[in-house]
Amino acid sequence: MRFCMDLCLAVVLIQIAWTDIRTMMIPDRVLVPLMILAGLSVFTEPEIPFTARLIGIFCTALPMYLANLFVDGAFGGGDIRLLAAAGFCLGWKTCLIGTITGLFLGGLQSVVLLALGKVRFGERARIPFAPALCMGLFAARLFEDQIVSLFFWGTW
Repeated sequence: MRFCMDLCLAVVLIQIAWTDIRTMMIPDRVLVPLMILAGLSVFTEPEIPFTARLIGIFCTALPMYLANLFVDGAFGGGDIRLLAAAGFCLGWKTCLIGTITGLFLGGLQSVVLLALGKVRFGERARIPFAPALCMGLFAARLFEDQIVSLFFWGTW
């Protein structure tokens, strides 16, 4: 069952990332399949406690929302809703690890774009963030323990 959920999650995250690359936004209709998977995961993955799922909704989405209040346009609303749905689907720990990994990948993407001259330092360039978030979330889903060891040297 876990393999089926992972496969469905991969397809949904690829669709979300591709939509963000093409349109620079994540419409709610693209997030509906992730919300359906999140609902199904309650039954298919009972090892994730319901409280961990509820905490997962807020543990990364709320800080991003608050950052967006203070820095206009820091994150898009679709990115915030993506993390809330992923938090319920994956639980707080995996969502947090995935978000940290996604932030790292997004930062790496920005450095590469700066090095290639695609964006200039100091200008407000809009870069689709969902691809990095989706890669980070899926990597955390598959390799959570290895990522924790890589970033935190096994002190989780």
